[in-house]
Amino acid sequence: MQLVKITCEIRYLERMKLLTGYEAIHKDMLKKEPEKVESWLTPGLRIEDKEKKRTMLVDPVRSVIDIEQPPNVGFCRDSVTQFFRSIDERLGIPQIARYGLRSTWIQEYKGSFQDLIDKCKQNIFGGSSFVERVNDVGAVFDYYLEGGQKLTMTVGPMEIEQLKSQFLNFEPGSLPSPFLYVDVDLGDTATKQFSVQRLRNFFDKAVKEGERLVNESINQIGVSR
Repeated sequence: MQLVKITCEIRYLERMKLLTGYEAIHKDMLKKEPEKVESWLTPGLRIEDKEKKRTMLVDPVRSVIDIEQPPNVGFCRDSVTQFFRSIDERLGIPQIARYGLRSTWIQEYKGSFQDLIDKCKQNIFGGSSFVERVNDVGAVFDYYLEGGQKLTMTVGPMEIEQLKSQFLNFEPGSLPSPFLYVDVDLGDTATKQFSVQRLRNFFDKAVKEGERLVNESINQIGVSR
């Protein structure tokens, strides 16, 4: 199996104070707190790192980092930590509404794309007549974990062009086709304060759950390694 993308997002319970300077000037001049600050136009910061295939976004309600075709999980963990630590040090991350980490994995299939579709029909849906005549298949599974965390897995057959057009921002290097696509998204909506250690613990759990579900999917559907 191959990790092709990791997306880590933190959504905020309150808007991040990107306009603190504007608010201070308003208060200096009018001697009162500004109203309807949320209506002020706030440009988001978007950073593209083409060399390392990373895309980063900072705006008032959330911050996101995408990492494509990483060399290893450790590189992703370090990048995620560095990104959110920088935001917290420079701007101060407000109380968090949701931590989210989405990992995208593929497993090469040696046969044809149609053969892989047929395998998924048989081994996910049990050869049900409901899917017998459909051209393509995919499945979404929701799991509820301890502590109010929700995990969503999407699995199905895919070819490289679909992956490139729908999920990747950068031109990928060498990738197989066709393959089994497995996307695992772990979300935690328990409101909490930001800390680097909490972020790392969440990252490690999300990747571990992703690896577990990918292995189960590969075995269930019968895609050889």
